[in-house]
Amino acid sequence: MSSSSSSEVREKNRAVVHAFFARLEAFDIRGFSELFAEQGTQIMPFSPEGFPKRLEGRAAIFNQYRGMPDNFASMRFPDRVVHDMVDPSRFFVTYRGEIRLKSGGSYNNTYAALFVIQSGQIAEYYEYFDPIVLQRAFEDALGASYNVGR
Repeated sequence: MSSSSSSEVREKNRAVVHAFFARLEAFDIRGFSELFAEQGTQIMPFSPEGFPKRLEGRAAIFNQYRGMPDNFASMRFPDRVVHDMVDPSRFFVTYRGEIRLKSGGSYNNTYAALFVIQSGQIAEYYEYFDPIVLQRAFEDALGASYNVGR
C-alpha cells in the first residue's frame, strides 16, 4: 500500500472512531451499532462479575446499549486522544466518560480502547475501564442499565 493510500485509509478509519463517540453522545444507539461489522466484537477484559466480557456481533452490541437513552441523562467523552498505530486500521484511544444518570448521580470513568477497523466498520473494540467505578455508580441497577443478560 502506498503512503498516500495508507493515509487515506487511516483518515477514513479515524472518521469511524470519531463517529463512534459522536453517536454515543447523541444517544443514536442504532447508528452507533451500525458502525460495527455484522460479526464485530466488543471485548471488555476488566468488566465486573455479572457484566459481559465480550459481545459477539452487531445485534448483541445493539442489545447491550439500547437501554442507554432510558437510563442516562447525558453522555460526554472529553479529553479524547486518538493515537495512530503503524497499521492504519488500528487506533489506540484514551478518554474520559462524563455520564449523568436519570436516576440521579453520575458515572465518570477513565478509559483506554483499541479499535480495529476493517472495510469501514469496527471489527474489534477493546474497552478497558475501572470496574469498581462502574459498580459503584450503578450498584444493583447495573444489569438493567445495560441490558445485561436480556
